[in-house]
Amino acid sequence: MAPSFIPTSGWGQRLTYELIYLSFGFGRSGMFNVGFAPARQGILADRAFAVRPHQIELYAQMFDQVPWDAEDWRRSDCLELGAGCGGGLLHLQTNHAPRSAMGVERSYVAARRARRLGIDVRQGDAARLAMESARFDVVFCLDALGYLPAAALTETFRVLKPGGILLCGESFRGTPEAAREHYRRRAGAAGFEFTGCRDVSAGVLRSLLERSSSASFAHGLPAFFRDRLKETLFLDGSDRLRLWQCGAMCFVITNFRRPD
Repeated sequence: MAPSFIPTSGWGQRLTYELIYLSFGFGRSGMFNVGFAPARQGILADRAFAVRPHQIELYAQMFDQVPWDAEDWRRSDCLELGAGCGGGLLHLQTNHAPRSAMGVERSYVAARRARRLGIDVRQGDAARLAMESARFDVVFCLDALGYLPAAALTETFRVLKPGGILLCGESFRGTPEAAREHYRRRAGAAGFEFTGCRDVSAGVLRSLLERSSSASFAHGLPAFFRDRLKETLFLDGSDRLRLWQCGAMCFVITNFRRPD
């Protein structure tokens, strides 16, 4: 497998993500996750999400797992870990209108971009949250839990209200059943009760395949850049995409609850 552009060292990863977020520009929200296809019509029709509708749809799939009506959402306080430039929070505010919605993001560039767009994303460490205890009704993270230390779940437990919900959407190398057990054990170690798991791998694979087929610009690049870009973006012919195509990877949305 050719290496991707994302380094394995902590400082190298941080610098690379700062550069990626900087490349998005400051005029729109942005995020990078594996996405879900097809995107619903409301997302496709919203100019704020037109550039990356599949990435926003993956957030929508996650929010669909919360068993609330519109009034429950309007009374809620929500926090995203690894919020990026705030695209998921913007979708949450647009479609569910919670009382408050904020995010924590390690990247300085991403947090600054989000704030310039009016989205409350604060640069900070998910393992040391600068929020009071029992503050939030929902904490969610998308394609971020694998990069967070165990202390982040302990902090999440602290800032959630009793009965509060933790939503995690994550890629996993293995079967959906193995993913379910892995995240159940990990969240359980922090005191959470497991309440559900949904396999959305089919929609994620469709998103990756559609993105791969639209990335013809990579073919004209020098081999050094082309091969690394293919692995970074799951482009056609990459080993990372083949893992999804052969069923070695899955994506699950897991629900947890802080006990009363």
